[in-house]
Amino acid sequence: MNRSIIVLDASHGGIDSGSRIGDSVLEKDITLALAFKLRSLLSARGFSVIMTRDSDAATLGTKPLTLDDRAGLANGPRAAACLLLHATGAGTGVHLYASELDPTPAEAQPTPWLLAQAPWVAQSVALEQTLATALTRASIPLVVSKASVRPLDSLTCPALVVELAPQTDDADSVNFADYQQSVAQAIAAALVFWPNQLQPPLKFTPAPAAGAQPTAGGPS
Repeated sequence: MNRSIIVLDASHGGIDSGSRIGDSVLEKDITLALAFKLRSLLSARGFSVIMTRDSDAATLGTKPLTLDDRAGLANGPRAAACLLLHATGAGTGVHLYASELDPTPAEAQPTPWLLAQAPWVAQSVALEQTLATALTRASIPLVVSKASVRPLDSLTCPALVVELAPQTDDADSVNFADYQQSVAQAIAAALVFWPNQLQPPLKFTPAPAAGAQPTAGGPS
């Protein structure tokens, strides 16, 4: 695990605008704005931050990133955490979602792509609790739940969906810079303590097939 790396996935981008919030706010713009605020705060706290997009469009070369591409980018560095950033006009505050997959006790190789998060669910729930505590202390309304939002179930690190809802009954308040900054500050402050809590799952190595010869230097 690279405990100093955080991955931020600002959902949507380019022609995929996500949902329309209020009269003129697009989800893709909210998620990117929140990602930039988080990157600045996390970098100042010593983290290396990887963003799956840092402009309007999410691309790999000239091709738009697929959800599987985003998962691959997130899985490569074996980060301390991956936050999938979304936005909604429903409710208020921040909605945190961990995977709905049933947790498994160890990480097997090879791992089915759509079940890759299962060994990490317990750690993702612990991360969810860490962020929830910080957001509550910051007096930000909170919803904590579970969901299967792609590519969450394909991630091989502690991972959550962080969905930003409006600050008030005015849907356009989701776009208030001060509000986004307060959410980002609470999350960044919580993540400072997260790497020391992180406990990666055990690795599961399948037993050798019957009749297989021992490797050199192994027991006879």
